[in-house]
Amino acid sequence: MSQFVSKHGVRIYSILAALVPALVLIWPSLPWEALVSASAALLGVGAVAARHEDTKTLRALYKDSPFEAELCGKSGE
Repeated sequence: MSQFVSKHGVRIYSILAALVPALVLIWPSLPWEALVSASAALLGVGAVAARHEDTKTLRALYKDSPFEAELCGKSGE
């Protein structure tokens, strides 16, 4: 389960963020404090998700491409 969340964390976050405005339509009597706290929590989760994605991007940038040897072999270098 943790691998799934790690792999698709931003997608899960976006679904949750899209559901917050829908809560107002489903339950119009929902207190505004609950919406504000849910929005604040989503902002915090968004920052964590962005940091996680940045870490994955940096790791990928420092790895050699699996296609690099093939490209170097074709060009004769």
